[in-house]
Amino acid sequence: MRFFSVDLYGYFKIAKPEGARAELDCYIPDRSIEINAQRKSPAMLVLGGGGYGMVSFREGESIAVKFLSKGFVSFSLKYSVAPNRFPRQLAEAVMAMNYIRLNADEFGLDADKVSAIGFSAGGHLCATLGAICDCEQVSEIFKSKVDARPNAVILSYAVITCDNEKGHVASFCNLLGEENNRKFHELDVVNLIDKNSSPAFIWATYSDVCVPVKNSLLVAMAYEDAGVPFALHIWGKGEHGLSVADKTVYGKVAGGYPALDNASKSVGTWFDLAVEWLEEMGICIDD
Repeated sequence: MRFFSVDLYGYFKIAKPEGARAELDCYIPDRSIEINAQRKSPAMLVLGGGGYGMVSFREGESIAVKFLSKGFVSFSLKYSVAPNRFPRQLAEAVMAMNYIRLNADEFGLDADKVSAIGFSAGGHLCATLGAICDCEQVSEIFKSKVDARPNAVILSYAVITCDNEKGHVASFCNLLGEENNRKFHELDVVNLIDKNSSPAFIWATYSDVCVPVKNSLLVAMAYEDAGVPFALHIWGKGEHGLSVADKTVYGKVAGGYPALDNASKSVGTWFDLAVEWLEEMGICIDD
């Protein structure tokens, strides 16, 4: 396997604002004649969460490696956060999709089988990438050289709505600035989904008190109304930020792992279910 990082601003020769960051970690599996050196693999772009105030390590490398183990060429984006505002983050995700598809032959991947997965606020970024990647605001920063829309998106306990009661307003404050609260609804994902949006796999837990489960239910309804294929899985128990939901992403607390002990035992199966759904969508290793 090859691992390297790319500064997307430098790669595309775009001026980088102060404090901006668009670092793409690339996990490229070796190809061998022992298997099939000409085989094209699917690819996965990982967008960690962090309320648009940080990018979670727990929802980056661990996810990329997990998909790598299933035959995906994996990429994890460390995107800009506050005080950088929209559309900066979406433009960087579009840059990442361009980099992946433009280098498809070199990396041995199928440019028509590139998905994205996002967690929490990264889920919001992922959903907007699947819905408005070609919006004018992004084009003012980076004019896409290819179709930047993912072939599918996976939304993990995603921030969707700016609703004061059931949304995660802090993410919208970081993304747009608290002073622009009247514009929050413009980036409420429920208002962005249309018939051209990427198909979606959605998962969450009922007991998530940080990003309430209604976010996932609302976006599922939006996909249904738009006639876009989706799958929805809700587990009864589990705190926010589960990532792969095993000990590799948690440290011991008081001699145990309370986040895992207090979660539904099967919640970690979200990953295999997502891979199964991707296969149903035709996003898998070529035979």
